Amino acid sequence: MTAPSERGGVTTELVLVTPLILVLLLFVAYAGRVAGARNDTVGAARDAARSASLVRSPALADRAAADAAEATLADQRVTCAGGPVVDTDVTDFRPGGTVTVKVRCSLKLADLSLLGLRGGRDVTAKATEVIDRYRSEP
Repeated sequence: MTAPSERGGVTTELVLVTPLILVLLLFVAYAGRVAGARNDTVGAARDAARSASLVRSPALADRAAADAAEATLADQRVTCAGGPVVDTDVTDFRPGGTVTVKVRCSLKLADLSLLGLRGGRDVTAKATEVIDRYRSEP
């Protein structure tokens, strides 16, 4: 028979350790979601810059970049609060020049509020694409 001082020891340890394990699992889910969204945002910025570099005018580049970023994030099932914010820099938009696109996504993390996280987290990515030097100007 066990000594009276050892009774309930395993139960006490389980009660103390279980919340810590749950918090650790929620933190892993949070880190995984943020890392995945960051990777998807990098892909969206890359796709947006590429799409913007293929059009013929700076006005069309802005719309092409926004459409490409939204489509890429939608394909990856990344939900941005209020939609992604796409900023297209077309100051060097000419054959042989560059177009730079910055994509910002505010992640919704309300389902992980047990960690004390309120609101969301912003994920940002930037990509630059060279415009074909040998294409004809509009």
